Amino acid sequence: RTNRSMQSLDGRQDGTPEDLGDSIRVYVRVRPPTERELQQQQLHSLQPHLLGNTLGQQVVAVDGVTSSVLLRGDPPRNFTFDGVLNPQASQEETFELVGRAVGASCLAGYNGSIYVYGQTGTGKTHTMSGPMASVQSLQFDERRGLICRMLDHVFAEVARRRVEDGDTYTLRCSFLEIYKEQIMDLLEPSSTGLQIREDINRGVYVEKLSEPTVSSLTEAFQVLWKGIQSRHIGATHLNERSSRSHSVFTLSVERAQTASGVTSTSV
Repeated sequence: RTNRSMQSLDGRQDGTPEDLGDSIRVYVRVRPPTERELQQQQLHSLQPHLLGNTLGQQVVAVDGVTSSVLLRGDPPRNFTFDGVLNPQASQEETFELVGRAVGASCLAGYNGSIYVYGQTGTGKTHTMSGPMASVQSLQFDERRGLICRMLDHVFAEVARRRVEDGDTYTLRCSFLEIYKEQIMDLLEPSSTGLQIREDINRGVYVEKLSEPTVSSLTEAFQVLWKGIQSRHIGATHLNERSSRSHSVFTLSVERAQTASGVTSTSV
């Protein structure tokens, strides 16, 4: 799910308010079968009398033209979304459908966020992060996820605007985890039990959450990697690296613009 709400980073608008502003859009990504599911399908084809008549049959059909998902059954059910991705969709295709517009709207002056929901083992972590073997895999692996590609996009666009406009940009990252109803700073793991506050200027924020400045894309990936290493991980029968917590990675972009000797700042 993507969400965009109005802020004031940039007076230039690359689209209509309906395109960039207050909106929630829902996308569905259907993952391919797991190795275990493929083994079950193979067993069904060899011994169908043991597993019944339905196991191994395709029960989900994705129609990218109508952005709908068909669940085969009795009766069949059809659901329409803002966009759908079939099991063969690449990480790049996922970013182009979901992430690029959110990144563009953020740089146009709106808050943007992407949340993923799904049962354990459906591919949430793969979609958001991709392989997490090292900081290099986050930055260069072709299977890297939405967070990594969003960082690529935002830093590239900020570099372009610095050259064209001469404005100063400051980027900061934060990474928190909600585990057993407690908020922890993943960049400072000793900082736990943080509190949510609300301010007329800042809006809703987490008090005492660290937010280091990152001057390059490489530094941003190092911050992301540090937080990933602090996550609480638990094993289940569906996914041996299933996360037992919720996390939020935030990139804040601040622009300083000077006109007639007066500098104005917007976030």
